Amino acid sequence: MVGITLLVVLLGWELTARLLASPALPSPLEVASMAAWLMGEGTLLTDVAGSLGRVLSGYALAAVGGLALGALGALGGRWTAGLRAVVEVLRPIPPIAWIPLALLWFGLGDPSARFIVFVGAFSPIFVQTCWALSRCPPGYLELARSVGAGPWLTFRRVRLPAAAPGIAAGLRTGLGLAWTSVIAAELVGAQSGLGYRIQMHRLVLETDGVMVGMACIGLCGLLMDLAARTVERRVVDWSP
Repeated sequence: MVGITLLVVLLGWELTARLLASPALPSPLEVASMAAWLMGEGTLLTDVAGSLGRVLSGYALAAVGGLALGALGALGGRWTAGLRAVVEVLRPIPPIAWIPLALLWFGLGDPSARFIVFVGAFSPIFVQTCWALSRCPPGYLELARSVGAGPWLTFRRVRLPAAAPGIAAGLRTGLGLAWTSVIAAELVGAQSGLGYRIQMHRLVLETDGVMVGMACIGLCGLLMDLAARTVERRVVDWSP
């Protein structure tokens, strides 16, 4: 069914492009031709590698920080209410709004892009970790106390397994937001990457190049999500 749906979409796109005959909407064949040319030239793979490196490094920092602070926010009691309040204040601010500050603090290049990725991915990981760890079923905790389990053992054997599906969902959400964040950062604050390449094609009115970049973003995001789901099924095999 997926293949049939994709074929229908491509045929509809091709027919619409032929009917409009406008440079603003290139056909799938024109986009594929541009992709092949960029692949042969080597710039497409370079840009994919650049964006992927920024996503992975910024996301790794967000995952470590979100998991650690989320656990602290869930288990730290009233002393961590301030931490949760700070995150709730910052969370509605979109990553793109941080770009001017990132450029002032880190300048053009990878550091500012990694910071934007961190900002975009951190909040969902923190929120999901805090939520999942703080909602462990009371019966589980009572059973652990009845057999004499201490706080660390209860966390490792009871709270963490119960919260793992929710934490995994937060990590996947953060990964998706990491991609949207890095593209936003590269549009204005980088000299390479898919976002930068989309901007360059836009400036010279090469719509087919813009759509190649968009397609690569979607494909990379899909592949990384599939990889994350595969890891989740192996590690959190009790997840529904």
